[in-house]
Amino acid sequence: MKRNIKYICGLFIAVSAFSSCKKDLDINTNPNSATAATVDLVLPTAIVSTANSLTSGTTTSYNSMGGQQVGYFANGGGVSGWGGIISYNWQTDNFANLWATTYDVLTDVEYVLKNSAGNANYKEFEAAAKVLKAYNYSLLVDTYNDVPYTEANLGNEKLQPKYDKATDIYRNIAVLLDQAIASFKTITTASPLFVKNDPLYAGSATKWAAFAQTLKLKLIIKGTGKVNFANTTFDAGVGFITDDAMVNPGYAKLNGKQTPLWNSWAYNYAGTAVGAASQYAVTPFIMAFYNGTKLKDAARLAVTYKTGATTPVNQLGYQESDAGRGLAPSSWFIGTNSTTYSKIGILKGPEAGQPLMLAAESYFLQAEANVRGLLTGTAKTNFENGIIASLKYLYKDNTGAATAGKNPTTDLATYKTDNTLSPLVNFDLATTDDAKLEAILTQKYIAFNMLFGHEAWNEYRRTGYPKITGTTKTTTFVSIVSESTAADKLPTRIQYPTSEFKYNASNVPAVNVYSNKIFWAR
Repeated sequence: MKRNIKYICGLFIAVSAFSSCKKDLDINTNPNSATAATVDLVLPTAIVSTANSLTSGTTTSYNSMGGQQVGYFANGGGVSGWGGIISYNWQTDNFANLWATTYDVLTDVEYVLKNSAGNANYKEFEAAAKVLKAYNYSLLVDTYNDVPYTEANLGNEKLQPKYDKATDIYRNIAVLLDQAIASFKTITTASPLFVKNDPLYAGSATKWAAFAQTLKLKLIIKGTGKVNFANTTFDAGVGFITDDAMVNPGYAKLNGKQTPLWNSWAYNYAGTAVGAASQYAVTPFIMAFYNGTKLKDAARLAVTYKTGATTPVNQLGYQESDAGRGLAPSSWFIGTNSTTYSKIGILKGPEAGQPLMLAAESYFLQAEANVRGLLTGTAKTNFENGIIASLKYLYKDNTGAATAGKNPTTDLATYKTDNTLSPLVNFDLATTDDAKLEAILTQKYIAFNMLFGHEAWNEYRRTGYPKITGTTKTTTFVSIVSESTAADKLPTRIQYPTSEFKYNASNVPAVNVYSNKIFWAR
């Protein structure tokens, strides 16, 4: 226990010290500037920073960026000045931190790669850094499409890096994942140094390999037919993740040490409710997948929303006096206050881990791959395992342990009975490939709720699921005051940040946020 406490404190010091010296400017921070850093300190910094970028902030994280566009939350009543959140009139300063933060992480990653290459003592660090590089570049490509890759993070050697094609980046990071998998497969016993400094898998090479292969599967599903991948096969011995990939460097209810999701949507370390979080309301569109309007999902409803089906809702862009208001500290908090809370659901507590990938996503990816003929196996089995995994995640407490009295398998059976005529739940009723894909992607949308909003937004833009079936508040998540000129009144992407137009103007592409699409978009 003493060793763990020392490690946790040291890791937070490392994360704070290494991150604080970075410029929030562009992608050209010199990776050699942190002369006192060592690989074993920089890698955990990169892992934790990657996790933080997903959910840190109600308006500044990947989860929030996608979540507000795909219908997980909307403007609440009683608050004005929503701007681009409801109009989709994105400017270069909207979500600019996503670019800066992710390239900042990649600076760490490149430092690890440069200083671990060829060093047997750092073999696991190099392999893990390749996985992190692939993960973070997939975030960038899925958000911006073409981005700097081959000339990025070169410091003074290349102050104005060229933009690489998104498809080329996908191909290259898939190769990195293959290299990482091959490296992890050769490791029988992880080095104590890697075990000590791995806040994701505590040094497990087999889990890292499965995580890498699951990420590769996601790339290939999105890129098939558009990317010339070097290798589209999968190693059956490595498999895919079967449990949630959780990062936890020792989150705690202390100043600056809370898990980012809790700190953004519940309470700060002093126990004060996050004011911004209560300004957002649940949308009728997403609630309809729980309250019986589209699907009845009593089990997940009870652990997702503060007051269940009576949680106030509001359609994006609606600002009249009767607009539903967010609850305090937020509509997704289940409990009484900062010390009395359920410890399960979405907001589990200040000490809960942050997922990099859900097991539910792994199963839904496999199910889609089964339907598309990319993997052998049974789509129905993976589909149902995905729903069970979604329930399991929500039922895990703040320590990651299963909650007594909660049975995901039993709840799946009830879910199927309560929706006996719906192919979105009863997979046997999905008799065409399109119907099967709709069921898989709709259930993925439910599983991602308020955890991976960006991934849900990616999947909607890629597949059109969950379907928008009308113009009423339960049939669409499109803002009623949208300024988009697209036929569906939705944006297609966000803008490149102001810093790129200022410091890399000769290379940054000009884009229209209503017509220029990510390469995998339909």
